[in-house]
Amino acid sequence: MIAMLKKAKLVSMPVVIAFGGFLIMLVVVCYALAYGDFFIEGAVLIDMTWGIVTLVDLYLGLLLFCFWIMCREENITTALSWSVLILLLGNMLSFLYVLKVFYEAQGSMKIFWLGKNIKDN
Repeated sequence: MIAMLKKAKLVSMPVVIAFGGFLIMLVVVCYALAYGDFFIEGAVLIDMTWGIVTLVDLYLGLLLFCFWIMCREENITTALSWSVLILLLGNMLSFLYVLKVFYEAQGSMKIFWLGKNIKDN
């Protein structure tokens, strides 16, 4: 992945942060799957007030991110696929989507934020 980004001359601080975030989330999720019990620990989390606040905050942020995807992607199937995966797998996929978008944008911040939906005025 890094070699692909270097070839595209896209190794920049945002790319390093996105790739690092993806790797950190991957390690943490693997750790949780190996050593945690999703149902028992999830039940404890939902029983706590701040656990509920944290989950609401997380999913509102993910929905905002999915809204950005819906706005920038031309293909609705692509946008829905990414959105569903992000809502299921969390920010690990958000970081991966940002890497994909940086690669496609080839350094253009307009394309990064708006995709191919840029209209000439």
